[in-house]
Amino acid sequence: MIKTELKKPLYPLEPMSLDVKIEIGNLRHEGYNAEFVYSECEKLVNTGKSEIVSSENAAEWLVKYPNVLLKAFMEHWDLDDPPKYWIGDKEND
Repeated sequence: MIKTELKKPLYPLEPMSLDVKIEIGNLRHEGYNAEFVYSECEKLVNTGKSEIVSSENAAEWLVKYPNVLLKAFMEHWDLDDPPKYWIGDKEND
């Protein structure tokens, strides 16, 4: 389950890589919800196995920045041009 503690969100310090964008796009296209995707990413990071997430690098990034995963799913981001603030691109704040 995604932790819903009230604390300041952690914004990415490193840019969202192409494999993260591809993984989010594929999982959204398949109709999975953000909470299930997050739990599968955690499972892949912790055990090395997941039924739906294929990129360990993407899973690690999404577990580190769950707020980005949630926003991308809720707002149906165009992953070819995601909001710069949320993907760690500080040049275009």
